[in-house]
Amino acid sequence: MALSFDHILFPTDFSNNADRALPFAAEIALRSGAQLTLFHSGTAAMDMSPGFQKAKDKEIHDADEAFEKLIGVLRRDDRYKEISIRTLLQSGNTLNNILSYLKEHKPDLIVMGTQGATGDRNILYGSITTSIIQKSEVPVLAVPYGSTFDQFKNIVFATDFKESDLAALEQTIQWAELFDSAIDVFHVAERQNLEAEIRFRGFRELVQSQTTYKNINFHLRYEYDFFPAAAEYIIDHPASLIVMCRYKKTFWEAFGERNHSKEMGFYSKIPLLVLIGKKEVDYAFKFEEGVQV
Repeated sequence: MALSFDHILFPTDFSNNADRALPFAAEIALRSGAQLTLFHSGTAAMDMSPGFQKAKDKEIHDADEAFEKLIGVLRRDDRYKEISIRTLLQSGNTLNNILSYLKEHKPDLIVMGTQGATGDRNILYGSITTSIIQKSEVPVLAVPYGSTFDQFKNIVFATDFKESDLAALEQTIQWAELFDSAIDVFHVAERQNLEAEIRFRGFRELVQSQTTYKNINFHLRYEYDFFPAAAEYIIDHPASLIVMCRYKKTFWEAFGERNHSKEMGFYSKIPLLVLIGKKEVDYAFKFEEGVQV
């Protein structure tokens, strides 16, 4: 399951939240050679309503101006003049339009700016971004308003040692190679016992034996609750990006239950890359003699 970028989708509502996320999308597109699509879903009146055509024309005009402004700001950096950028305006429900676009065009990555407030997951990431993360079949990079682009110098890969975490880690390594990033593989075990130690060492040794990427380290913490352990870890090991897999009824649902928890403040400043966890995966790591974990 190799990670490749030919097409990056950047949905925008032309807010400051979205504007701050655009350099993230642009830098990834530049380094990967991907096409960048700026996507806006408008809310023009229904075609049966009075003044529909006038409202529609104004919406198109305003969107075109907003697109030109975004592209103009990007082009101030000469490096970004090399990026292939297209724009798309659609009318209707924003969530449905994005999901329809994903199904039809199958981009390789979605980059979305988010509100970045502390508290409820829908407040932290916004209801549309939350829904996209839950339903998308392609990776989603959620960029909180409070985050600052630093070339993804330090990536934290959160793992629960699920089967497709191996492929997800290989994707993360491929991402890190674009930016020469350091990767910290991070696991929280509920209890300090032999089983937890064996699982951690086994995963570490398997990865180390199958990858040539050198700037990767492994960390094990013991804590009943993942979130305060992760927050404490990030204090000691500042992160530029958190990577996790989306599984049914696992991390992402638990994330939504952290209403007004103080440790959520850390996640309001760090971009989150959500990869798709699947039961059946194409193994990126090669296992000798057909052995799989």
